[in-house]
Amino acid sequence: MKIKLLFLLITNILFAQIPAYYNSIDFTQTGNALKTQLATLITNTHTTNLSYTPGVWDALKQTDLNPNDNTNVFLIYGFNDFNASVIDDRNRGVNNNGGNVGDWNREHCYPKSLGNPDLGTSGPGSDAHHLRASDVQFNSNRGNRPYADGEGDAGPVGTNWYPGDEWKGDIARMMMYMYVRYGNQCLATVVGSGSLTYSVEMPDIFLEWNEEDPVNFYETNRNNILQSIQGNRNPFIDNPYLATLIWGGPQAPDSWNTLSCPNLTTWNGSTWDNGTPNKDTRAVFNGNFTSNGDLEFCSLDITGTSQVTLQTGDTFTVVRNINVDNSANFTVENNANLIQINNITNTGNITLIKESAPILRLDYTSWSSPVTGQNLLDFSPQTVTNRFYEYITSGTTPLTAYSSIDPTVNDFIPAKGYIIRAPNNWSSTIASPYIGQFTGVPNNGNYEINTSTGFNMVGNPYPATIEGSHFIASNRTIETLYFWTHTIAASGGSYPQNNFASYTTLGGVAAAAGGQIPDGSIKPGQGFYFYSGEDETILFHNALRYDLKNTQFFKNNNELISKKDTYRLNLFENETPTNQILIGYTNTSTLDFDLGIDGKIIDTTPSIIYTSINDEKYVINGRGEFTIDDKFNLEFKANTNSIYKISLQNSEGVFENTPIYLKDNFNGNIVDLTNTDYSFLSNEGTFKNRFEILYKKEVKTNISSSFYVNSIDNTIYISSKESISRVLIYDVSGRKILDEVTSSNQVEINSILKSNSVLILKTFFKDGTSSFKKILH
Repeated sequence: MKIKLLFLLITNILFAQIPAYYNSIDFTQTGNALKTQLATLITNTHTTNLSYTPGVWDALKQTDLNPNDNTNVFLIYGFNDFNASVIDDRNRGVNNNGGNVGDWNREHCYPKSLGNPDLGTSGPGSDAHHLRASDVQFNSNRGNRPYADGEGDAGPVGTNWYPGDEWKGDIARMMMYMYVRYGNQCLATVVGSGSLTYSVEMPDIFLEWNEEDPVNFYETNRNNILQSIQGNRNPFIDNPYLATLIWGGPQAPDSWNTLSCPNLTTWNGSTWDNGTPNKDTRAVFNGNFTSNGDLEFCSLDITGTSQVTLQTGDTFTVVRNINVDNSANFTVENNANLIQINNITNTGNITLIKESAPILRLDYTSWSSPVTGQNLLDFSPQTVTNRFYEYITSGTTPLTAYSSIDPTVNDFIPAKGYIIRAPNNWSSTIASPYIGQFTGVPNNGNYEINTSTGFNMVGNPYPATIEGSHFIASNRTIETLYFWTHTIAASGGSYPQNNFASYTTLGGVAAAAGGQIPDGSIKPGQGFYFYSGEDETILFHNALRYDLKNTQFFKNNNELISKKDTYRLNLFENETPTNQILIGYTNTSTLDFDLGIDGKIIDTTPSIIYTSINDEKYVINGRGEFTIDDKFNLEFKANTNSIYKISLQNSEGVFENTPIYLKDNFNGNIVDLTNTDYSFLSNEGTFKNRFEILYKKEVKTNISSSFYVNSIDNTIYISSKESISRVLIYDVSGRKILDEVTSSNQVEINSILKSNSVLILKTFFKDGTSSFKKILH
């Protein structure tokens, strides 16, 4: 049964004001003063101490319940309800609690043994604010490992533990609560590894996770239930910005929109009257301004007839809201970034300029609006009105799932992607970019869009770059992202070759005909596709925005993606590129399908190379941690009888110094792709076993001097001292023309007419060895 998990993804509902629970707190205080106040509050209101049994069991059956399915509880660290393993389940029957395999039990997210003294099973050991339902085996695997940074799904990171992309924010806020509530008995530095750059009390990872993984409805609901059971709340769930006020670090959103902006500075056209603004300063533009670098603001007001321009390559980061007077103008140029932190409504229009890749008259571009109120036809008025399309979310491939939309009466919908053809007056021979101009209220906050199992089209809803890996991590049913490129131009109203580049958290591959390799940056105005493993509601949130400065519209920024052991292979047909694949090795991937790492091929119509997992074709494949003994089939599909070539595009990590061997099983050739390309003939067809990738060169098969092959008239004679068990014969294109099983020292083959052609014989012997020979027959 597929369960919609929207509530897991929705960021905390904004309070209109600070909740009454916090009436005793002086929020003008920061640091230790604020921490001490909160410690007193959550201690004094902790009026009910739960028994470990049955109190905690009973509490978790309420707090961890799946609101969409009250027969199940959510399991901390879980991520997959659809594979054969029960260890990594996200859901489990509410009454399946206990200590056996397949049960869920009580995970001390702050391990008992790491407390000083041991937390035991009372007091902090039975505080349900850090006790969560967990699979018995997953709980055991975690043990008392401290948390460490990582990526992807939950699991060990050396001797430490990564809670998983979906749960890291929950963990951070629980560890903050435990430290504030119990002090030195539950030091955050004991349970979190890594640097203490922001504060000697709070590991960097917890402050970063608190910002990167927003509070969701499930956490808020859990907090409410626990207040009714224990009496106290976790303040960092109610407002993640409290952590920023106490320990510093990256600025988390202020859920109440009231705890910042103590200062004001005004730009008069030449100077700031109270100094350059920062995240604590409200800024008012009362004169023209052109950026010359990055700036931060608590809030941003553009008044009167002020003309404000955010130039290419610059970033404005605004904590709260943006207000633009009707008579003023705020222009965000191509490849500038307008980032916001709090979920709050903006007022007034901005103009954002976005430059497409170079296109011809019949080319299409995937667009998405970063503003609200932008009409489709006004965005591209010279495009004929029947060449605006929306994607019909049905799981059908993007090549066939479009429906025309009337641009005269429809505006862009935030987070929705649209396909728009170039203006009708565009050149058909000289490609040039379209300069798109979006005008409207800048989008901010959360955007959810319903998607279906299979392919879906969405778009970046923000006037800032978002990062694809973070988007995949926030939405755990997404497998692969796809970006439409313009490598091959349209011909006769259609595209002769696949123009989709692919991307997962492992990395990206170019479209079939080559071009840019996506690095995961998704620019403002960009529409894109993804493949979802189930029906789901997908979330965009402010923490996805990044201060990225590059020109890739659909960038090679190694700061975003940790270095992995990867390489890319290209396939050419008569020197024309037809596809590219990415092979990678990480400690978060396996030989089975890994969500968000392995990427399906979007189009199987051209000649392709690929790998297979469960009979599905993949162009991005993670294979676990690297071992020199690993080897696998490189599968190959040829559309025509032709000359093909496989080459190495690039390599990273261990493959900078490791040979990558390609073995051709049809003729026994083994080449090191790091030194040379491999060209070969092939007939049309699909060949699952023709090629293998190796990292340790095999010893060539035994060719004994006592093994003879002759061609006389129409008969091929084979003789050997060793008993022959099987004979395979191929033509030079690799087509198998004979497969004969035998048990003899001499074999005669007269079923192949003599044509003075080169044939390749692979002969297997009873002792397990084999030999290749070429003959003219």
